[in-house]
Amino acid sequence: MSTTLDAIDRALVEALCADGRASYQDLGKSIGLSPTATADRVRRLVRTGVIRGFRAVVDAEQVGRTLEAGVDVRLEIGTDREEFAALLHQHPAVVEAVHVTGHFDYQLRVLCGGTVELDALLGSLKSHGIVLETATRLFLHRIPGLDPLGLGLGVGAGPAAGLPVPGWD
Repeated sequence: MSTTLDAIDRALVEALCADGRASYQDLGKSIGLSPTATADRVRRLVRTGVIRGFRAVVDAEQVGRTLEAGVDVRLEIGTDREEFAALLHQHPAVVEAVHVTGHFDYQLRVLCGGTVELDALLGSLKSHGIVLETATRLFLHRIPGLDPLGLGLGVGAGPAAGLPVPGWD
């Protein structure tokens, strides 16, 4: 079910995306509401599922995950999805898996400590007899400032937010 956001809800979501730890008082100031009204709106956004949680965003490189890659996976015909999911759960480097259309069945996002770990991960996936083919791409650069939800909230940093990006002239 889709929830329609009014202008205040959109501003509140944008403010929370920028700083999920902001107090209701600070959020209220930024959107023109009292702290109580702001808290009520946040609780409603959580209750209706618009906001699914609050969490820390950890810099993968700071915790030794210096290589990010996309891995397209084609499964053997008849492979049970639950069996594949169980296999993925054995590998902490797999941080996202999406069932896709096209030649491949899944697209994985992996965070590894380097090429040795990536090679071991790919070998392990292929050794269980359910992965027929993989194609791997290393992520080189992420364009900052893009809205992660495509809502036009103006969240982020970089050219879209009018901020400079190192190395871009």
